[in-house]
Amino acid sequence: MKLSSLKYSLYKLIIFSSVLLYLGVDLLVWHGPLWKSIYGDKTAAPDRSEIVAEVYGEPITMAQLNRHEAEQNALAGRTESEPARRASMLMELVRGKLLHIRTRYNETRLPDCGEAAQAEVERLAKRAADSATFDSWLAGQGYTDRQQYINKLNVRLQSAELLEQAIKPFCSVSEEETERIFHQLQTELPAPAYREVSHIFLATLHKNPADVQLQIEQLMERLQNGEDFAALAREYSEDENSAPRGGTLGRIEDTAERPLPELPLFGENAIAASTPTIARSRWGWHILLAGDITPAGNRTLNESRESIRTAIESVRREQATDAWFKGAVKEGFIKKRIKTHVK
Repeated sequence: MKLSSLKYSLYKLIIFSSVLLYLGVDLLVWHGPLWKSIYGDKTAAPDRSEIVAEVYGEPITMAQLNRHEAEQNALAGRTESEPARRASMLMELVRGKLLHIRTRYNETRLPDCGEAAQAEVERLAKRAADSATFDSWLAGQGYTDRQQYINKLNVRLQSAELLEQAIKPFCSVSEEETERIFHQLQTELPAPAYREVSHIFLATLHKNPADVQLQIEQLMERLQNGEDFAALAREYSEDENSAPRGGTLGRIEDTAERPLPELPLFGENAIAASTPTIARSRWGWHILLAGDITPAGNRTLNESRESIRTAIESVRREQATDAWFKGAVKEGFIKKRIKTHVK
């Protein structure tokens, strides 16, 4: 009896160990049927002839590449495709797919961004003329309902958090570095003209621009009748960053990089100081309220500190992000888990 019991226990141990070994190989190395059933793409498999790349078993199709190329060409104002650029765009899709896969693997260690995603969708919906218009726009983008779009945004926010966690250790900037760069570039850092600016903003996205113009004119009339600018900005402005502060945008400098350069804040057509003025940008209608223009001059360390720190951090973030993706792509190619077939 004891010998039989020992043999039975041994058989069970061998079978159990074999199952564990298979699970480990399937999930962590081979990415076989079990991995695909848990993590794989649940949508119908695309035509193999239309696949231009595979990233850890997940396909990137010709249709996706064509759509991405069309979007990028439209943004850049290009009309013709080039093979070298097409290959680069395919690698952009590969990098995006890698980030998405890494996000899915690390989902339990990342914060749930569902509330932030829902808030963003609600913010976008408020910019539409009505709920039906926004839902129609979602349908045109291929979403069956708002929850599907919320889920998509949740993944994007989690992906951004994953990447932020990976690159953050490489992006810090010390005070000593900031001061050193300031002294090196002191003669090359003239301070541009600037002024303090506030605004009340109404977006025209998914709305009739004429209706939005009427609303901004009505708000302007209320200002002229003595109502408080900050109070109206808090209640009506659709700029979620500045509205809680009474519409305050802070110091705007007269540089090529300033936001919304089409607004008449500097130059011959600059709006008068302390006078609410209606203006239109590519995003919608504004009531601008600006202070006096401070002329250009020499920057002090205090004036330059934040911009220098931001510039150094921006470069380091770009370098760290590029290094992270290069490492992930290299690992995928070495393991033969990334395959590309540019056509």
